[in-house]
Amino acid sequence: MKRESGTEPVAVPWRSFRVLSFVPAVRWLFFIALSGALLLTDWLLLPVLGVELVWLLLALLLFNVLATVLAWQRPRLGGVKETGLLVDIVVLTLVAYFSGGAMNPVASLYLFPLLIAALTCSARFAWLSVGVAMVGYLLLFYWYRPLVSAAEHGDHGAAAPLFNLHLLGMWLTFSLSAVLITASVSWLMRLLADKDRQLQQAYQKQQEQQQFLLLGIESASVAHQLSTPLNNLFLLSEELAAEPALSDDGRQHLDTLHRQLLLCREVLWQLKRKEESATEPVLLFSQLQGYLDRWINLRPDVRYQWHNAPPGRDYRVWLDELFWSALLNILDNAADAGENRVELYTSVVDDSLLDIGIYNRQGHLSEEQLAQAGLNQQESEKAAGLGMGVWLAHATFSRLNGSLTLRNHSNGGVYARIRIPLLLADEPTE
Repeated sequence: MKRESGTEPVAVPWRSFRVLSFVPAVRWLFFIALSGALLLTDWLLLPVLGVELVWLLLALLLFNVLATVLAWQRPRLGGVKETGLLVDIVVLTLVAYFSGGAMNPVASLYLFPLLIAALTCSARFAWLSVGVAMVGYLLLFYWYRPLVSAAEHGDHGAAAPLFNLHLLGMWLTFSLSAVLITASVSWLMRLLADKDRQLQQAYQKQQEQQQFLLLGIESASVAHQLSTPLNNLFLLSEELAAEPALSDDGRQHLDTLHRQLLLCREVLWQLKRKEESATEPVLLFSQLQGYLDRWINLRPDVRYQWHNAPPGRDYRVWLDELFWSALLNILDNAADAGENRVELYTSVVDDSLLDIGIYNRQGHLSEEQLAQAGLNQQESEKAAGLGMGVWLAHATFSRLNGSLTLRNHSNGGVYARIRIPLLLADEPTE
């Protein structure tokens, strides 16, 4: 089959590949079973193969060939699998019509396409198939071409009511079996899909934990490596401070340098801490103000505006220490993307949920970035600010049963929303 130049073959997922190979194979098995049943009946019991049945089998053969080719050449073409199963049910009904109707045991093959529909198709289509098969089987009790003459039927005599009861029982048994198989298999498939989704989530969390472990090891190594040059810088700053010829401007710059070195040492000490969580409750907004002050000391070029900061009202909460690091990561990304301008919104909902909004008026996220934000580490683009920091923040908030969402603001820029459940240590303070 020719392809247009420059086009690549469509990649089929492994799960879809198994379904695509399974359904045509089973439909061919159904064709073989139906043809074999008719041939054996015609050879051993009664002459049932007429012109109509031969044409039906040939039509089903050609349709199977076409459906198989379409399934492999056009894997994303919808409806081929469902159409094939419905054709199997209709052809089986016509075969039974021309060979004795409901009295023909070949009608038990109805369960074959119904089982495949329940295993590989949606629940709606599976139940539709059950309905079509039940109606078709029921019609075969009243409209069919008998295998024997009407005169031969008269030999049944008084046994006719019992025979009719037998036929009705066959239909009821088939209907009950069809309903039970469809319900149980559909439930089983939903259960397997849920288990598969849970396994994927567990695998993703495991990958995040492994990356956290690697980052922790790297952080400890970096902290150890930076300790020596940082101590050397402290010594040099002290020696420069003792120089009598140092100008006033030089001393002012030296004081600034010394404060920055102190902040760097404090950060290194935090990296060396073994405690992962806070050991005592903190005042939420007071602690936030303290972290913001430290953040501004580290980034003096940044200007932030804290909207609706609660005046005189605070909450004493138990809050994991990792939360603050994740929050500062988002602030750093927003400042980088927003030309060092950040707007901060905070509120507490029902004394149990912390809602934080971080808005930078520059940058724009593509649809792909919005779909993948937080799920994978991405290449950092300063215009959007997505990278390792956002991934770490997303993983940390998820670990704390919170969430991080990103969206493009209607007035331009990017808006990040953080929602974290709060554990209050006591009543809010005034």
